[in-house]
Amino acid sequence: MIKTINFRAFIIIFIVCMMTSVFFGLLYHYDNKYNSSMEIAQDGVVVLPNSQNGSSLHSKGITWLVYGWDFYPDQIIYPGDSVEESTKIYIGQHFIFAGFHENGSPYGDGTYRIKMRGNGNYTMLIPEVFSACAVYVNGEQITSSGSIYPYKPYVKDLIFSFEVNGEVEILIQTSNYSHYYSGITYPPAIGSNEAVSRLITVRMLFYGLLVFTSLALALFAAVIWCGTKKSNASSENFWFGILGLSFSLRVCYPFIHSLGISGSNLAYILETSMASVGLYCVTRIVSLICLKPNSLPERILKGITAGFVFIGLVFSLWMTKHLPGFIPTYGQILYWYKVFVAVTLTFLLIRQLIRQKHKQILFLLVGLLVYSLSLIFHAMCLGHFEPAYTGWFEEWGTYILLFCFAVRIALMNMEIIRENRHLNEHLQEEIANKTESLSKLLEERTMLLSGFAHDLKTPITSINTFTRLVELDNTHLDEESRQYLDIIRRKTKEIQEQLTTINEFTQIDSVPPAFEVLDLCLLLQDFYLSNKPDISVSGISFELSLQNEQPTMIYGDRRKLISMLQNLVFNAVSFTPEGGKIRLCLNKEHEFAVLCVEDTGSGISKEDLPYIFDQFFTNRTNDNGNGIGLYIVKSIITEHRGNIEVDSTLGEGTVFTIRLPITQKKSGEKSKRVFLKYSDTNSNNAIQSSNKHRRPSKELSHHNSSD
Repeated sequence: MIKTINFRAFIIIFIVCMMTSVFFGLLYHYDNKYNSSMEIAQDGVVVLPNSQNGSSLHSKGITWLVYGWDFYPDQIIYPGDSVEESTKIYIGQHFIFAGFHENGSPYGDGTYRIKMRGNGNYTMLIPEVFSACAVYVNGEQITSSGSIYPYKPYVKDLIFSFEVNGEVEILIQTSNYSHYYSGITYPPAIGSNEAVSRLITVRMLFYGLLVFTSLALALFAAVIWCGTKKSNASSENFWFGILGLSFSLRVCYPFIHSLGISGSNLAYILETSMASVGLYCVTRIVSLICLKPNSLPERILKGITAGFVFIGLVFSLWMTKHLPGFIPTYGQILYWYKVFVAVTLTFLLIRQLIRQKHKQILFLLVGLLVYSLSLIFHAMCLGHFEPAYTGWFEEWGTYILLFCFAVRIALMNMEIIRENRHLNEHLQEEIANKTESLSKLLEERTMLLSGFAHDLKTPITSINTFTRLVELDNTHLDEESRQYLDIIRRKTKEIQEQLTTINEFTQIDSVPPAFEVLDLCLLLQDFYLSNKPDISVSGISFELSLQNEQPTMIYGDRRKLISMLQNLVFNAVSFTPEGGKIRLCLNKEHEFAVLCVEDTGSGISKEDLPYIFDQFFTNRTNDNGNGIGLYIVKSIITEHRGNIEVDSTLGEGTVFTIRLPITQKKSGEKSKRVFLKYSDTNSNNAIQSSNKHRRPSKELSHHNSSD
């Protein structure tokens, strides 16, 4: 398997290298200024295409003034000056003046002169003169950039038109004491005005494509990064966004140079520093994929690339001012640094691809291979290649690398979208499975608790019976033995109370829910009439107030709602003194039925209010409460998609407010709707009389719990 992956990786690397080499070879052949230079006569004069009738020049388009230049190093020559013998050069042979100085400084003056022969009107473009410059045509100054005396650099593309009738001399004076590059670095273009305008338009469109697409990718990565949590994938989006932003700043120089900029070295520092920032971002992304966090290789790569970012931002500015002789060496160091990092990252990705075959890693590897090859072609063709319409090899390599990284980000997000879609499609199925498993678990719990409580009833009853028999038989017991019997009786009572608690827990789930459309008005009337006699025996007034005669339909379980009312009302009975009042009220509030249970009892303290619905919470001073009544109330209301609130004042009473959603469905049961307001003064006297000695039944009172 490993051999198969290694073979595939080798094939991929080979194909990418071949395709990239072919692509860069086509660029070198078809988009190279050095391949479309003009003819030079035997006397050294450049022969221009005849444009008298406009056809010849248009057919040839743009040609480049590469050869035929006389160069005068460290001299500012004016038209008509008698000068010593010049040096024959071609443009691009010397990017800087360092080769003419023993100390290697790129700074100094220089004059370029060329003679041309032709007939017609011509337009000339001198791109990116990184110094002060003045241009003379046949002894007349026609344009300039900055100032030679006093020195004031101003980087700008120079465009001017002139007429040629026979022979013409062009003389270009340059002066550089601030920039990495010196003199005329790139071959000037000459052609008709339309051809030069077309050249500028195509070049600006190309670099505009690079700038705006990279900015769009940076914005895309920023949006994804802002919407994701902190993770490796999120970090990749962050560094990819910085990579896109740095590349767009790096390749915006044609727009800057077309408009002109003073302080020419700043443009160079921006370009080199953004190249270092971009390579740092690529290193961070590859490190996240291939290296362990905070490992030694990861720290070394991060340190080297971060160091060159600092050099690009700070050292370049200091070096050009205080150490100009080191500038050529710095250029070599910067180039070999890029090669080293690119090769290292490529090796890491090849190793990762062999270990873990993945399309996303493959795209990154392709991008790095193209970038590495672009650096190699740049070194091989230095001084013999300059793009006419598009970009340099390294710019192409970086853009393709950025595009490959974008494909990786897109694939990662597509995978996340597919996973989310899969989860959404199966969400309902998984919820149903989980619900079924939970229901089975609850059913087993209920059966276990019911069986446990049932099995314990018999031994508890036997203990109580035999303890009572010992006491009734007048068995002669000493005081210590009687204390033991009292302890047995108290502990047995505690066990019975715990069994009661278990019964209440299991009782609420023992019968399956029976939800149906109910009329809450009728349910309250039935509850009121059924329980008023028991409450009246305690000397407490029990009232019912319904808002109007309209039905209040809810969807609920009648048995559980009755259990909820029993817990609330008989809990109020426990804390309301004789002569007090308990009141049931029903109102409508928008889409909710509002049920209130009010009492004039002892109330609840503010300290206890947050805990009254908690399991086993009670503030009863006796042993009659187990603290689960209000917990059951809250569970039932939650099950009915409602909510409960409580308001209480110590010594004045408590109000429980319950809101249950109203349903629009009508029940099939016909009922008489009557507005009722009952009180113990006007209720059925016969019922009161027959029950005046009754107390709340044990069956009801066992639901009561403490607030």
